Amino acid sequence: MFREDILRKFREDVNKVRREAQKLGIDNKTVDRLLHQRLGDIKNENSLIAKIRNNIFKFCASLVVIFSVFLYVLLNVHTPTSSIVLRNVQGLTYPALKVVRIISVPFLKIFPSLTDLYDESCLIENPYFFVNDMECWPCKSVHSVIDLTGLEHFNSFAAIGEGTPFIAKTKQDSVFYKDLKLLYENYTNELNTDSRRLKLYNTDVKDVKTLFSLKESNLSSDIHIQWRINKMTTARIIRKLFPKPYFLPERSGQAVERFLIIDGPESRPFTLPNTECSYVFIIQGSGERTISLVPSKECQSECKTVSIILKPTYALLYNWWYWRPISLPLKNATGFSVTYMNSYC
Repeated sequence: MFREDILRKFREDVNKVRREAQKLGIDNKTVDRLLHQRLGDIKNENSLIAKIRNNIFKFCASLVVIFSVFLYVLLNVHTPTSSIVLRNVQGLTYPALKVVRIISVPFLKIFPSLTDLYDESCLIENPYFFVNDMECWPCKSVHSVIDLTGLEHFNSFAAIGEGTPFIAKTKQDSVFYKDLKLLYENYTNELNTDSRRLKLYNTDVKDVKTLFSLKESNLSSDIHIQWRINKMTTARIIRKLFPKPYFLPERSGQAVERFLIIDGPESRPFTLPNTECSYVFIIQGSGERTISLVPSKECQSECKTVSIILKPTYALLYNWWYWRPISLPLKNATGFSVTYMNSYC
């Protein structure tokens, strides 16, 4: 509507000019020629202004780049200047962070889920990460997953550090869906604080509360739920069902990040997630899954894929520098699978 008003006003002004020109004895052709000439002058003026504006912008951008390069070189090459700047800037660090925090409060009220980023050790994972000169001899001689059950005093770091995956039977009880449901009922408020990190397939479930309000019989046979836990309080609660395996080194530290995975007997294959630490262990709480250890991109030409059926209360240990595991359902499976995944450094 605004454009139509401008055009209407322009036509009225042109007609007014024509009428005045007729009174002075000037014909329409002369009026048209004068109008086109004037419009051309206005266009040239606008082009000149735009050209000047672009040149000013380029000049300012060049100054910013030159100043940034000069400042970078000065602070990294000239030691006295670097010392003076650091000595005076350090005192402003905490006040500046405090101001940023105050400014961010309104955004956090509008988007409360942003607070979850505080617990993240890495906000964006590099999908193109690749080690060019990685040595793959640790997995080159692996042809099967060995069972080390019963060897109470073996050094798992020595085995897994060389890239050799193995399984061992844990001393914990089986964990079923009903056990997870009961744990949630007992620690509802605590677990809800870490309930947004869900990946779901073939289900209408949207959150942990809805999930554990259902009976196992209400879950579809092809369901796949992956719950990523990344808070200390939630991790302690989950550890009541999945304690630290006895065969882990005493001085090893478990990562706070861990995963609970629930699969139906007909769920699709999926790649297990990467973990914070490179030493990974997977405990099968209930049900059975086939774990296929695919060599990492760096070692695909030298190492072979090995597979193992992970039975209840068994743990699989591997090093993700050499292996990228895929979880697959068993052909004759009938019950639901509960899998726990964690890592240690």
